[in-house]
Amino acid sequence: MNRTKIIFILCFCLFLTQCAKRGIPEGGPIDDTPPTLINAIPKENSINFNEKRIRLFFDEYIKLEDFRKQLVVSPPIDKSLYSIYPQSGASKYIQIDINDTLPRNTTYVFNFGQSVIDNNEGNILPFFKYVFSTGNYIDSLKISGNIKHSFKRNPDKFISTLLYPIDENYSDSLIFNSLPTYIGSTLDSTYFEISNLKKGKYLLIALNDFNNNYQFDPDLEEIGFLKDFIEIPTKEEFNIEIFKEKMKFKSFKPFIETKNKIGFGYRGSYNDIKIELIDSFSNSFKSIITKNKETDTLNYWFSNIKYDSLRFIIKSNTQKDYYTLNYKEKEKDSLIITPSENSNVQLNDKFKLYSNIPIVNINNDLISLRNKDSISIPFETKIDKNNLDVVFDFEMLPNDEYNISLLPNALNDFLGSANDSLSYKFSTRSRSDYGTLKLRIQNEKSYPIIVQLTDSNEKVLREKILYSSFEPCVFENLIPTKYHIKVIIDKNENKKWDFGKFLTRIFPEKTYHVKEEINVRANWILEERLSIE
Repeated sequence: MNRTKIIFILCFCLFLTQCAKRGIPEGGPIDDTPPTLINAIPKENSINFNEKRIRLFFDEYIKLEDFRKQLVVSPPIDKSLYSIYPQSGASKYIQIDINDTLPRNTTYVFNFGQSVIDNNEGNILPFFKYVFSTGNYIDSLKISGNIKHSFKRNPDKFISTLLYPIDENYSDSLIFNSLPTYIGSTLDSTYFEISNLKKGKYLLIALNDFNNNYQFDPDLEEIGFLKDFIEIPTKEEFNIEIFKEKMKFKSFKPFIETKNKIGFGYRGSYNDIKIELIDSFSNSFKSIITKNKETDTLNYWFSNIKYDSLRFIIKSNTQKDYYTLNYKEKEKDSLIITPSENSNVQLNDKFKLYSNIPIVNINNDLISLRNKDSISIPFETKIDKNNLDVVFDFEMLPNDEYNISLLPNALNDFLGSANDSLSYKFSTRSRSDYGTLKLRIQNEKSYPIIVQLTDSNEKVLREKILYSSFEPCVFENLIPTKYHIKVIIDKNENKKWDFGKFLTRIFPEKTYHVKEEINVRANWILEERLSIE
């Protein structure tokens, strides 16, 4: 091949490459337009509706995303009495098949929330709804408002709002066993709106409806209500705070965990519960009850006895439950002691030893505590109220090291065992590693109040109770990080937040959350003013 041909071929290849580059499509403008409804059969806002099928046509292919959670039908229709297409895949229309005759003179709303999206770009058609009436006019009144949580910083999403007419058929029990007349939802916000309502007097409640049956299950769900019934029409915007009612105690069939331990599972509060053995044994028989730290279980410990079966009675304020357990061969527990901290203990904490068996006796003469200079430190010990923790109380200094030694038999457990030789070393940080937060509470006239520092998951890290506006609110030795602040108005002065109850119209104790995080820095005193509104 001569040189001229080679040059010609190279130039031709270069030309093709450039043409190929010019031919690469750069794409058109991005489609950010949501689907548009172009036709409805029957038409929107139809009256005297008696059809069995509805079709809603769009200008492009759409699909329904998460529609089972987003769709709100008001008044509610039994889900077995209608079906919606497409449930998967794409279509140019939504089809609603109604499999029953609807009541007359009722305005219905199918609110799809934000479930209608275009098939290609995923653009959302927000709050799309289809309205029709089985009577000769469309009800057009509406209410709206916002949902807060009485205890948590933010409520969950998809809170249902329910309306019940106040007429001769009304009773408070309706919310437990009947469907509401109208429903709405906050969807993925805290704002709600219920539209196409009739004029009248109503009960308005908010419900965190976990099982989606539009009925209140107090053992499972959160509820919110207003002081009074509401009158529609109204221009008022309603603010509702939801909360969890105090759960009723319920016991479950006990089970034998180990040779000397029986587990009693429960639900609710166990503070006023008594577990009693019905059978009689010798005077040497002993028992003790502890709370499992990880599960809702009470552990009934008992001394060595021979038995074929054991009969128990569990007493609460409202009920008595009887259980019988047959003997099962199980291994005996062996004493295990673990420290609360392996290396560092915070200055505001106390060093503890955790036991897997209730501790019944501590011999301080067999325990020594020394600092990094090997100087003996005076200390006291106590068994916590759950009988599983040994708490060491002593003056813990910053930037120091400690060694706790336990000789054999320093700790005696309920089953007659004792510890072997144990030794634990830990240290403390310098005060400059911590920060200080000083709070000045303003505008609050009702005391006492409980001021809590929490983390992002609302776990309480520190707490202080103030009994007057003159009392300082100072948190020292704080680990440098971001904190949230919550204030509880302790109306009944029992040092804890109290539940509300719908049937008695008792509201929970008021709480306030500071919106902004507090950033505590090391070796720094942060002063903040808190306005309670």
